[in-house]
Amino acid sequence: MQWLRINFTLLFLFSCQSYSLERDMLILTSPEFEGRPSGGAQPHRSAYYITRQFEKYGLEVRFDQFEFEYGFFDSATGHNVVATQYCTRMQCHSPIVITAHYDHLGTRGSRYFPGANDNASGVAVMIDIARQLQGIDVNRDVIFVATDAEEKGLHGAKAFVKQLSDTQIHMNINLDMLDLQRKNKLYALASRSLQPMKETITSTFASTPVKFQLYFSAKIMARRLNAPQIDWLRASDHYPFYRADIPFIYFGAGVDKHHHSVNDSLDKINFEKLTQVSNAITKFVLSQVSNNAAATS
Repeated sequence: MQWLRINFTLLFLFSCQSYSLERDMLILTSPEFEGRPSGGAQPHRSAYYITRQFEKYGLEVRFDQFEFEYGFFDSATGHNVVATQYCTRMQCHSPIVITAHYDHLGTRGSRYFPGANDNASGVAVMIDIARQLQGIDVNRDVIFVATDAEEKGLHGAKAFVKQLSDTQIHMNINLDMLDLQRKNKLYALASRSLQPMKETITSTFASTPVKFQLYFSAKIMARRLNAPQIDWLRASDHYPFYRADIPFIYFGAGVDKHHHSVNDSLDKINFEKLTQVSNAITKFVLSQVSNNAAATS
C-alpha cells in the first residue's frame, strides 16, 4: 500500500507538471497573442505573461529594451525578459544563462502563426526549470532570458551578450524547439570547450527516459540528422554566445516539418514527452548549480 501511495503521488505531480507546461503553451500559442511577433514599441503581451510566471517562483524580473535593424531599411525595438535566481552563498561561481526565444512570426493577413514548437516549447520548459529550481540553494546565479527578435536575426541574444561586457559566464543553455519528432530523440550541440564534460552530460541523460544524442560539430549534426541545409551553430540564440567565446549547449529535437507554418500548433505537441525532456534538462542544470556540481569557473 505504501508503494502504491508513493506511485499515485508521483503520478499526480507528473500530471500537474504536464498540465503546467500545457497551460503555458496554450496561452502562448493562443490567437490573443497574435503569433508573438518580434519587436514592438512596448513589450508584447506574451512577454508580460512570461514575466508573471517567473515572478511566481520568486525570481527578480526585468525587461531589457534594445534596438535592432533587419532587412535593408527597417528597425525596431525589442524586449528581452530577464529573470534571475541569485546565489546567496558567501562564495558563488560564475552565472549560468538559460535562453529561449519567445517571439515567432506573428500574423499574415487573417492567419496567425502559433509557433507551438518554435518556440513556445522552449519557453514553457524554461519556465518549468525555474519552477523546479525554486527553493534550491544554487551555487551560481541562474539567469533566465526569454529573448525577443530571434526570428529577425538573433537580436535579443546579441543584445544580451553585448551587455555582459567582461562578465564571466559559466555556460549558456539554449532551448529551441523541444517537441520530440519522429526520431523521438533530443539532440544537443555543444561548444568544443565543453568536450571534457561529455561524460557528465551524457550520463545525466542516460538515467532519464529521454533518448539523447550529443554533438560537438554542427556539420556532423547536420549530416546525422540528414539536414545538410541547416547550420545548427548559427540557427538559434546560442550563436551570439559562441561568438563571445562563452561555452554553450543547445537543446532541440531536430527538424520539424511544420516549422514556420500555421501547422506548428498545440495539437502536434506530445506533452508527456515534453515533460520528460523538461525533467531531463533540469537534471543537467542541477548538475551545474547544486551542492555537488563540479564548478569549473
